Amino acid sequence: MPERGPKLRPKLEIVDMIMRLEAITASATKLPLTRRAVINPREIQELVTQLRNALPSDINEALQIIRYRDTLVSQAQTDANRMRAKAEQEAMQKVSETQIVKDAKKMAAAITHEAQAERDALLAEAETQATIRIKGADEYAIDVLTRLDEELNTLQVTTRRGVESLKEGKVLGEDD
Repeated sequence: MPERGPKLRPKLEIVDMIMRLEAITASATKLPLTRRAVINPREIQELVTQLRNALPSDINEALQIIRYRDTLVSQAQTDANRMRAKAEQEAMQKVSETQIVKDAKKMAAAITHEAQAERDALLAEAETQATIRIKGADEYAIDVLTRLDEELNTLQVTTRRGVESLKEGKVLGEDD
């Protein structure tokens, strides 16, 4: 039973202080037309200090452990948030780099396709122009050769007449 005495004493002191706290709040001056009251802060502060001192050491230790735990949890939360933000940033950077590479490949493919199409169009145009020029050159050559043939034929006819005239003894320029 001697063990109960020391444990009961702080409990009784705490109960007594709570009753004093209730008495202070009950006797507080009420403000008219409100639900508020004026309380002496010194009296309350004294009771809080006495309550804190009257708490068993187990409770104080538990409160310290809770504060320490809260600090650890807060630090862990801060570290987790920082690590998550870093991971998200790295992931976004990798996604961005991947997207940049994909976009660059698409752009390169489009440029290559466009260059090939332009090359094909230029080749087709060059072939068309070459065909037209060859056809024009052929037509020109045929025209020139046809006129040359006609002139040669005319010269040949003139040459034969001249040769025949000379063979017949006619002098050029004499008319009988």
